Amino acid sequence: MFGLDDIMKKVDLGDILSKFNLGDKEKEEVQKQAVDAINYRATKEKNRGNEGMVQKLFSTKENDEEANLIQKKLEGDLAYNLKNKSNMEPGIIDKIKGEIMSKFLGGATNAAKEKGDEDGKGLMSMFSGGDLMKNISGSDIGSKLKGLF
Repeated sequence: MFGLDDIMKKVDLGDILSKFNLGDKEKEEVQKQAVDAINYRATKEKNRGNEGMVQKLFSTKENDEEANLIQKKLEGDLAYNLKNKSNMEPGIIDKIKGEIMSKFLGGATNAAKEKGDEDGKGLMSMFSGGDLMKNISGSDIGSKLKGLF
């Protein structure tokens, strides 16, 4: 099985964040809020019975209309989190949310693929209460996310 550490090795958002001169504090907040947004959306869609839609997004297959819809919702979730839980300017958040989420999801999918999860089930499990919640407590998420970007 894989975990957040495997994903962190595959995601480097430094290029996106450096374009906007974001410091370490903002980078850490973006990391945390990206993970929180994915965890929130995966859990919410699972509870709605839409687990398959999210798995499509997490799979190695080309995104279909449903997966693209979930990705747009994730971008909105990330923007909402950053606007309400950080001091970042809303204009910057709106400019980076799509790039950040796309790159984060690509890294997560690549990490899962290397561990044999091409259909997205492992990522779905991890982000909807599986490995992620067992391996990370709220108090140490910042230290677990260091290096992600």
